[in-house]
Amino acid sequence: MNKLLSIALLTLVVAGCQQTQKQEEADVPQVDPNAITCDGIGPVKLSYSYAALDSAVGANNLENGTATVDGQTIHTTKVFPNEAEEITVYWAENKEPYTTATKISIANNFGPYQTAEGLRVGSTLNEVKEYNNFMPITMSNFYNNIDGFARIRSFNGGDIETNYPCLTGKLDIIKQRAVDVRTLDEIKPQAELKSSHKLFNALDVEVVELSISAE
Repeated sequence: MNKLLSIALLTLVVAGCQQTQKQEEADVPQVDPNAITCDGIGPVKLSYSYAALDSAVGANNLENGTATVDGQTIHTTKVFPNEAEEITVYWAENKEPYTTATKISIANNFGPYQTAEGLRVGSTLNEVKEYNNFMPITMSNFYNNIDGFARIRSFNGGDIETNYPCLTGKLDIIKQRAVDVRTLDEIKPQAELKSSHKLFNALDVEVVELSISAE
């Protein structure tokens, strides 16, 4: 009888321990492998050197190249080139070995990467404002840039700036409805625009690039 009681007690103890372990595992937040954070985007971290990238994703998933940024030639590495998951790493060095990433960016709206709130390439400007606690977004002027894009300059103290001080992006006009000519004449000379301007009542704008920076 004592033996049966001991076995029963042992079974209860083991079951209790297993239940506690399962509860602890359930309480641990799961890490999103496609998260955009100030540490990195998906599998690519700002702290990675080229050698670390090679170890993380494999040399066959890397493609070196260059990009022109503010008139300067910057050396880059594309991770998963020509795929929806493509990520571009910008290097501080102008020749190999590349050891210091200055920026990581994504520009494919079919990609899986997003912030915890849902901000991603392809998000509308209205969604960006929502994630930013409805604070306005300051951007360069579409109509003053040769390429027609607007660069996000500030989130003006909103939630995005608080949670992701490293984050910036590029916006594009997807659709333009009837805009008063006087409104266009008013804003064209301006270096910056705010998303609260009445102009945006006639524009559909989306995020076409997101970047995190070490600066």
